[in-house]
Order: sequence, then C-alpha cells, then structure tokens
Amino acid sequence: MPRLVDHDQRRAELGAAAIRVILREGLAGVTVRGVAAEAGWSTGSLRHYFSNQHQLQAYVVQATTDTLRRRVLPRIQRPRTADSVVEGVATIVEEMLPLDAERREEYALWSAVVEWERRHPPEGGSVTWNDQRALYRQCIAALRGHEPTREPDQATFPHPDAQVELWAALLHTFVDGLASQIMNTPGEVPAETAARLLRSLLRAVPADAHATQRTTGS
Repeated sequence: MPRLVDHDQRRAELGAAAIRVILREGLAGVTVRGVAAEAGWSTGSLRHYFSNQHQLQAYVVQATTDTLRRRVLPRIQRPRTADSVVEGVATIVEEMLPLDAERREEYALWSAVVEWERRHPPEGGSVTWNDQRALYRQCIAALRGHEPTREPDQATFPHPDAQVELWAALLHTFVDGLASQIMNTPGEVPAETAARLLRSLLRAVPADAHATQRTTGS
C-alpha cells in the first residue's frame, strides 16, 4: 500500500528549511535548488509543490511572516508591570529592536520580507509595515493618555488624534533607523545606549490633557 503523504507537513518542512536558508544567505538564496538541498529533497520533489522560484519565494515570505507573528506577538502582548507608562511602552517597543540573538534573527527574517515586498509591491501596501505602524500607533496613544483600542484591527486605521499619527510615524522611523544601526554597525550602539535613546524619545511625546482627564475620571 503506498504511504500517504501529509502535504501540509511537507510544506511546513519546506518553509522551515527556507527560513534557515534566509538566515544564512538572505532571500536571494531561496531557490528551488537551494531549498531542496537544505530540506534534503530532490529538486523534482520540490517542484511538485512549486513550479518556479517566484512561487517558492512567495510561499516562503508568507511562512516567514507567520513565523514572525508567532514569535513576536506573544512577547508584545504579555502582561507587564512598569513604574510608568513610558517604561511599559519602552519594553514593548524593544521587542522590535535586534538587541539579542533571537531578535537579530527576527530582524534578518523581517528584512527578507521587506525585500520581497520591494520587488513585488502588495496590493493595499506592505502588511509588515502596516502591522508595525499599528503597534506604534497604540504605543503613542497610550503615552497620550487614550484608552486602549478594543479591537486590534482598529489600530490599522489612522487615529483621530493627529498627534498620535505624527508621533507614531516618528517612532516608526526612529525604531527602523535604530535597528539598522544596531545591525549594520555592531558595537557602535550597545543595548544600553539603544534603551536610553528610545526612552528619551518616548518621554518627549506630549500628553493629551483632555484624554488623560477622561482616562483618570478627573
């Protein structure tokens, strides 16, 4: 009797193999031949699932995006205790900075997704960029004294407070630049410097007196 093949499991194995290739060689290394070799498959077996490199890379980018969400979201969403709103927000934003081996690996994966989207602009804009902007929008809203967003999808839309939109854009730009410096000039921006710079920016966000009064009930 022929052995049944679990195609979902096989695709998952391919995705895991391709992610290992990305971490070594970047997105350019994700070829039919390269991923087949990493997974221990023949190229003919892999072509049963993906007929060309474009299909393979599209699948791998989606698998990479899903992997990043599974790894990063639980850390961002875990309960926190902090002495101040600034400190609480800082610990969330730091999950997006490559401050240790795990987050440096995630930065490399994120860079591969960005490279794919640059080559093949998705309809509706970058999913990764929109996810990050939604996170920074919520962080700035908290610093401004607004109530938390009850529906996560709402954070993907512009906030009614124009200052939230302005500072979310500034924070997004700042974190991207800081992450690039940490990765590309190792040793020049140690973790303690990155933490200090981040908190300096967050402390500069002006509170919304009206929002603060509403949340405190005063």
